[in-house]
Amino acid sequence: MVPAENVVGELGRGHVVAFNILNVGRFKLAAGAIGSVQIVLETALKYASERKQFGVALNTFGVIQSKIAEIATRMYLAESVVYRTAGLMENRFQGLDLTVNCSKEAGKALEEYAIECSLNKVLASEVLDFAVDEGVQIHGGYGYIQEYPIERMYRDSRINRLFEGTNEINRLLVPGTLLKRAMTGELPLLEAAKAVSKDLVSAGMSDAEGLAGLNQMTQKAKKLCLMAAGLAAQNLGVKLKDNQYVLTGLAEMVLQVYAMESGVLRAQKVQTLDVSDEHKVFVEKAATLGAFGAFIILEQQAKEVLCAVEKGDSLSTALAGMRKLVRRPTVDMIGMRQEIAKYVIEKGHYPTR
Repeated sequence: MVPAENVVGELGRGHVVAFNILNVGRFKLAAGAIGSVQIVLETALKYASERKQFGVALNTFGVIQSKIAEIATRMYLAESVVYRTAGLMENRFQGLDLTVNCSKEAGKALEEYAIECSLNKVLASEVLDFAVDEGVQIHGGYGYIQEYPIERMYRDSRINRLFEGTNEINRLLVPGTLLKRAMTGELPLLEAAKAVSKDLVSAGMSDAEGLAGLNQMTQKAKKLCLMAAGLAAQNLGVKLKDNQYVLTGLAEMVLQVYAMESGVLRAQKVQTLDVSDEHKVFVEKAATLGAFGAFIILEQQAKEVLCAVEKGDSLSTALAGMRKLVRRPTVDMIGMRQEIAKYVIEKGHYPTR
């Protein structure tokens, strides 16, 4: 028996408390993973600057620089997502009086960001796995030997994709929660998807440059995500909840959109801060490279989802609409990687200011 004064939350609703603990755990895991990526990057940078091949340091080779730039870029996006989610939750809690029993209101506040917590967990844990894998590769055979710290980092990182719900479960939670909210009227998903279909008539490629162009590209990414989700819900109906192929595709689209937008919004804010001009350039390039990389994944996932839920003339129409939304300017992604790598190598760590 549990004394009445020891009951957490409401009687019969202990699962709500448990789920919210999971949500917070997912967010904290993401924050911890981001810290680990920083350590991995510093470890790889140190080794690449000291280890020589053919008489020169490893960090002078383009292949190694490309790995360093990609780790830093993915780190930037994941860190942006964590910062953004932390800000959203903090703002939501500011209206609560924590001096009294507000567990019910606090639970609702946490539940509101369940999707974001899952996205944080998936993105950060997979960025960490990518970073340690590339870190081992930069070390070569030494990366497989226990006397080098990258070996343990490689082993330790793997559990993060299992903790707090596997990444597969967290991916399925994202569209599942969105559809549930749509069914209850909390989220006007189908209405928004129909609005996107009407907008496709006038959709075209923007000529905006810099962060303004990235912002417009992000808006197109959102529309593409809405279009795919709307068509999936419309054509599959109740069967959608059991179609994990389509659900995971939609989840990946949502994840890439959230990462893109978070990186762009952060880059816009950094331009207004009192930081060095070189850091502002780094942030803008990381946001650009990250956004274009995310858009490539988004486009592929959208095509797969549309081909799964549409057939014949309807599919042709949907793909034509998708092609309008994925039009974007070309950028020198290799050149950006070179500049990002140069800046990070000079710093010797992940740039923070």
